[in-house]
Amino acid sequence: MIPINNPSNSIQERVNSRIIAVKERDDQRVTNVARYLSVGALFFLIIIGSKSHISGHHFHGNILFLFAAITLVNLVNYHFRQNKRFYQNTFIFMVGVLFLYLTASGGESNTGPLWFYVFPPLGFYILGIRYGLILSIGAVGAVLVIFFFPEIPFVTTEYDSDFKLRFIATLSFVTACAYILDDARRTAKNELIDMATLYEYAARTDELTSLSNRRDMKECLDKEFYRHQRSNSYFSIIIMDIDHFKRVNDTYGHDAGDAVLKEFSSLLKGLSRKIDVVSRWGGEEFLMLLPDTSLLQALTLAERLRAAVENHTFNYKFETIPITMSAGVCAVSQYEDINRILKQADINLYEAKVKGRNRIEPAVKSFTNPKMTT
Repeated sequence: MIPINNPSNSIQERVNSRIIAVKERDDQRVTNVARYLSVGALFFLIIIGSKSHISGHHFHGNILFLFAAITLVNLVNYHFRQNKRFYQNTFIFMVGVLFLYLTASGGESNTGPLWFYVFPPLGFYILGIRYGLILSIGAVGAVLVIFFFPEIPFVTTEYDSDFKLRFIATLSFVTACAYILDDARRTAKNELIDMATLYEYAARTDELTSLSNRRDMKECLDKEFYRHQRSNSYFSIIIMDIDHFKRVNDTYGHDAGDAVLKEFSSLLKGLSRKIDVVSRWGGEEFLMLLPDTSLLQALTLAERLRAAVENHTFNYKFETIPITMSAGVCAVSQYEDINRILKQADINLYEAKVKGRNRIEPAVKSFTNPKMTT
């Protein structure tokens, strides 16, 4: 049984997938903000462009209509292609070029530069700290060029010295504040994500054995059953129990019992595949989820586990503790309900206990091929 293109079922990878989903939602939120701003910009560009035409400023009106057309094309392109990064970069580039044009032309009554105040916060929010800072410094530099080199061909207006000094000072101040606030926001967000990662991992892990706990296993079972319903894949489960575990605690002490549980868990993990999920189901009971595994293959693995446990030497403080296990096996081919599968595996485990322990149920006459390809 060789799994092909199956991802690892480690707890850390499941936690990472949840964190990646959170980050993707945050990135989508940024894109949605940019879309709302684009719609607002489209509306105002058309209104102000129309006003410019009515006032006789046809060139200025046509430029504003051009930016409105670019905004519309970017929105339509994103709607069909869903390329978030391209959409965000195009949006912020278009905004920067528009604000440079308004600064170079003066806009209406030389108020064009005032639009630049919204650029640094927008750049940091959409592009992040690093690229937002580069873009903001570049914008301040471009404004300085426009202010102090009015003879450049595309610059069609001039500003008095007091305005230039105050504008550069205030724009630099806005840029610094936007950097500090966005850096604080992102730092706090990353700290929360790190904390959430830690708690998510702890919530899925059994503290003693570091295996999946019951909560995590239930989620894995639900996902695997959903995959079975969607793609007709198959899977099996094994419920295992350490025989006479109470006797171990009573004879050797609870610390010895904990040591046995840890070593037993390591043994199960070592004999499982990457796609399998091994969990501490409760007390001395363990459950193994085996994706893409038939009933016969699961029985073969269960027998390997039973033999490995029987032949393994469990030591605690120089004392050897004899350990065996019993197991019940069930496959999805037997029942089309996850609760029935669990119940039947539990019934099989109970039957193995009744028949003398250190055995697997349902029993097969022989295991001619005791190896599973992993």
